[in-house]
Amino acid sequence: MAPARTFGLVCALREELGTLRERSALHERALGLELLEVQLGDTRLLSCVSGVGKVAAAKATAALVGAGARDGLLVVGTCGGLKRGLGPGTLVHCQRAVQADLAVREGREVEACAHLRTAWMRVAAGPEGWFLTADRPVLSLWRRLRLARAFAGPAVADMETAAVAAVASTAGVPWAALRAVTDGATGFGAASFRLHYPRQAGRAADTVPELLQSLDGSSLP
Repeated sequence: MAPARTFGLVCALREELGTLRERSALHERALGLELLEVQLGDTRLLSCVSGVGKVAAAKATAALVGAGARDGLLVVGTCGGLKRGLGPGTLVHCQRAVQADLAVREGREVEACAHLRTAWMRVAAGPEGWFLTADRPVLSLWRRLRLARAFAGPAVADMETAAVAAVASTAGVPWAALRAVTDGATGFGAASFRLHYPRQAGRAADTVPELLQSLDGSSLP
């Protein structure tokens, strides 16, 4: 009997799969990437470790959609906090993803699926915020302050979410993202990332089984 639905999951690095690494088996190879499969209740989850950056993330998302992950796409991993209060260990839900280093403003912002986001917040407590996706890690204090001033409210920096959002939106697939903060709005970004990444890398992914279980039987837009 075929699974009721198929979701996709994208992360940049293998550590960001968390405990899903041990639970998954190779499903297929697509576009030069490994797609891993795990059955979670009535849901089949296809996961892909994309590699770092927007191009890699867009490629992975296209591979997942092509393999049948059309019921929802999830982004997990880590991020850098751009506002005070978003310190290491904070789980942040994406309200809107922005290609922060794209000069053209039209089409660079994509809203996350409200239904998915709300369901995820019920199983993984944390604030909502804008995910500012750039081609380079935002580790210097000057770049953090510049981005923080440009966007009101809670905001974090990452390197993949907006690309996943753009592909998912074009394909008509609902999406959501959850990331754990490894480094805050200070001048010690690189050192903080190295210190906190091992513990924070898989935290978002480890909430996915409970999220998908909570969605069993519910309908997404």
